[in-house]
Amino acid sequence: YLDLLDFRTFKNGDGVLNADAFDRGARPYALYDRYLIALQKEYATRLLTHRNPYSRLRILDDPAFALVEICNEHGFFLYSEKLESLVEPYASDLVGRWNDWLIARYPSRAQLSNHWGAIGGQPVLRDDEDAERKTVALPLLASNTVDRNGPDATAARRAPTRQRDGVEFLSQLQRSYFQEMRDHLHAIGVRIPVTAVVSNDIAPDVASVAQECDFTSENWYGEGIAGDPQAPDLRFYGNRNSLRSDDVGGFAPYAAALRWNNKPVVVREWASTWPNQYRSVSEPEALAYCSLQDFDAVLLFGYQTNRAPNGSMPDALNDFAFQSDPCVWGLHALAGQAFLTHAIRPARNTVTLAYSPSRQFAWPNRSTDLRRAAWSSRLNSITSDASWGPLTVTPTGSPKDLQALRDVLDGLHRLGAPVTGESVSSGFWQSDTGQIVRYTREGRLEVRTPRLSLVCGDLSADTTYDLGLFTVSTPTHFGAIMAYAVDGNPLRQSHHIVLKMVSRAENTGEQFEPSASGSPGTWVLRTPGTGPVVTFGRPSSKPTRIWLKPPPAPRSSKPANGRAGARPSAAPGPKKSPMLMLYMEDGTWELEMKDGRATVACDTNGIIGNLLGRAFTTLNGPLLIADGSQIRAADVKQ
Repeated sequence: YLDLLDFRTFKNGDGVLNADAFDRGARPYALYDRYLIALQKEYATRLLTHRNPYSRLRILDDPAFALVEICNEHGFFLYSEKLESLVEPYASDLVGRWNDWLIARYPSRAQLSNHWGAIGGQPVLRDDEDAERKTVALPLLASNTVDRNGPDATAARRAPTRQRDGVEFLSQLQRSYFQEMRDHLHAIGVRIPVTAVVSNDIAPDVASVAQECDFTSENWYGEGIAGDPQAPDLRFYGNRNSLRSDDVGGFAPYAAALRWNNKPVVVREWASTWPNQYRSVSEPEALAYCSLQDFDAVLLFGYQTNRAPNGSMPDALNDFAFQSDPCVWGLHALAGQAFLTHAIRPARNTVTLAYSPSRQFAWPNRSTDLRRAAWSSRLNSITSDASWGPLTVTPTGSPKDLQALRDVLDGLHRLGAPVTGESVSSGFWQSDTGQIVRYTREGRLEVRTPRLSLVCGDLSADTTYDLGLFTVSTPTHFGAIMAYAVDGNPLRQSHHIVLKMVSRAENTGEQFEPSASGSPGTWVLRTPGTGPVVTFGRPSSKPTRIWLKPPPAPRSSKPANGRAGARPSAAPGPKKSPMLMLYMEDGTWELEMKDGRATVACDTNGIIGNLLGRAFTTLNGPLLIADGSQIRAADVKQ
């Protein structure tokens, strides 16, 4: 997956005027300056037509070349404050284009002034502004910036009418750039899907991509980082369990905002990053909602291959070193297979957000509460005010959207979905398939499908959780437990099942602690620590227990209680002994059942347990079973 414009630094030696004033990727100059676009085309041509001396294939002919993006984290809207500090000759070029656009739409100054109207009793089109003289200012889109000419100029530039025209102009210019770069890639022989990455929570931004490109793509990170000017060496975090939030910034609503006009969707980067102590829920959460939304690709960011000075691979955690993180990497293979094999059913229903032109180009135009419907159903947005069925709704960008969300959820209920508008206040969300259940107030997520079961988040030692074929209880207070049928059969008929639990992990010597009142975040990383990574596995007087459920009672062939095929009533029998007991809190462990054999692996030494009636004590290496003495890597018949 190649990105053509992100970290490139344009330089004076490239013939670029005032290149020293540009930041990474020349945002937003690269979107409209003719010479910068020519340089981008040249780079794309030289890179993608380069011939590999070993395979003899050009990159664009290589089957490993899967997806390509024109730019990353770019556009006019993501960093709208940059429009206020453009250097010449680029500033005059953009303002000139804007004024030409206005002349084409409003042939006379009077027509423009009448359309924009007044704000605060003063005309929005100021006396010193005339499109013929190229003096009409762009709207002021950045909320944290004011016009240097004072409050009146600031108010005039923030007038909704000027902003709407400005957003439409910039959207069209952005679309033109995407179209030109897309056509160039096709002209040189690129035959794979093309996209551009902007900001999916700004409606006109991502809509411009969906209108010109083959798919939409964006990043999601579950943990923000804040700095403190008084303590520049420290980083502050929220350190929260993402399952305790169901707002529009959560994984499902934020990522689902990517789908416009039913285009394919790729989550190109996602993670809940270290040192967040609750990141073990990130793989299950992404799996659940990317499956529900029927996304096309999901890329964990990232797997690091950089080497330390001594030549060894990095063995300590940092923001993106997931290859060293048992909390995340420990579940990645199972979650990846479950996603690729569609172990979780996509949503039955689609909620469509219809953006008329007046709504599409309104400003500000960020996330709406209506996107929270993504916790329960598929979400799609369209650049139209037409109805796409009974679940089509027009966002207003106001608090009214919260009531509209309740109405949408009640509409799903009338269509047979196990969801109602009460979810907004209760925090209890079910997918319309019934397979995903989110307990926001309790900070827990559960998934039960024929081939996959999981529970993750805040766990109680006094609760037994239902994993379909299994039930489980654990003294570990926070973690994720996943059971997956590797052979693709339903869990009860499967000949190869992996059941795995991860909890928490941090670096040796790491100091991550609550911060002082008034800090930028509620937690502060004082010392990052070093490898090796520790998972806090330790002996516990109360074990993790895994029970294998008995097969369901056969259906009666004769009517029972007046109904054909009903199951006969039966008194509950004695509770069976657990198939696995592991006297450990936290840490990571795995149970594999394959072709009638069971194997346990545990990352902590000296933990006692019992598998299918045989005692064991963990040592280095995979499964350790004991029956009076320790045995390495033993298999046990079910």
